[in-house]
Amino acid sequence: MKVFRTQQYIRPDLQAHIFSKDLLDNVRKLRSLCPARTKFCAVVKANAYGHGITEIVNILNTPDVDAFAVATFYEALHIAPLAGKRPILILEPLNPVWTVEQIRICAREGFECVLASTEALDYIRSVLADTALTLRVHLNIETGMGRCGVEPELAATLLDRIADNGNIRLVGVFTHFATADEEDLSYADQQIDRFECFLGVHKLKNRPDVTIHASNSAGTIKLPQAHYDMVRCGISMYGYYSRRMSHPPIQLKPVLRLEAPVVQLRHIPAGHPVSYGCSFVPTRDTHAAIIPLGYADGYRRCFSNRAAMKIGPHAVPVIGRVCMDQLILDVTDIPSVELGQMVTVLDNDHDSPCSAYALADWADTICYEILTFIHAHVNRIVH
Repeated sequence: MKVFRTQQYIRPDLQAHIFSKDLLDNVRKLRSLCPARTKFCAVVKANAYGHGITEIVNILNTPDVDAFAVATFYEALHIAPLAGKRPILILEPLNPVWTVEQIRICAREGFECVLASTEALDYIRSVLADTALTLRVHLNIETGMGRCGVEPELAATLLDRIADNGNIRLVGVFTHFATADEEDLSYADQQIDRFECFLGVHKLKNRPDVTIHASNSAGTIKLPQAHYDMVRCGISMYGYYSRRMSHPPIQLKPVLRLEAPVVQLRHIPAGHPVSYGCSFVPTRDTHAAIIPLGYADGYRRCFSNRAAMKIGPHAVPVIGRVCMDQLILDVTDIPSVELGQMVTVLDNDHDSPCSAYALADWADTICYEILTFIHAHVNRIVH
């Protein structure tokens, strides 16, 4: 397969500061919740949840991380030179849309793939027949997520067929929780019961050649009975609980702070409309700052006239519509704002008015979406 290097246009003035110590501290705290034998799989899909997949994988080149998980074949190919000898699990289930070359590269590189259908199994067998290649697979068991898992009855058939095929090797069995981040964990408990039943019937526990895993970030924090052989942590590794927790067992620190500069200062007289749609009309003479960032950079249009940023310790409101690559702040009450001064767009403080949680509330979404929206052309600076 010919892989072309994507040309990236990095903007040095839009700065995502990545704090290595906080990332590594979060990993250690999450590991501290698990038995010593439980492996830690760092989930770095979606450009490491917007943080920068290259930067994050390089930081996580540490004994505290045992494996990486990505969403796609292409992410696996990208991080393979950075991951050392750590396994890379591709979470997108294998399917006949994958090319022959993709399947064979996965086998050659040792990428671990998810199997969740008989169609995928038949396709892999045909692709690898008459080769000496072996593909490492994890079986995804449907216990209640209702997405990509295979029903336990069919999974039993897949187990038998995998055992009879020399080109396919079972290295993992897992499930995924639908509600581990909810306060009511009764549905998650039902999923654990179904998973335990499957593992018991097929005598999969304690097999040294098969890794059993179920817990995402929320499961790692809230479901110790589901830690098994490995946990898969994504959002909490980056410093967030899947949803706010009033009394979390560990204190996590956000890893990223996003900043942008003031590029223009201007006077807007009272009564003069601001930005598209004239959606904001100041009632006083206003000192405004123009910031070269907008929804094309990942800052949502729904933040218009609602969200805030910070200049030093001061919160300043976003006024008028957020544009594709510009927005306007009311800095009338902030002393001595200067051209080139950096503004905090997304703070690495849970209690900040521009935290990922606060922005998610304004957008009626979750912190994951706020983070993953950060454009790849934003300059990631590792500290």
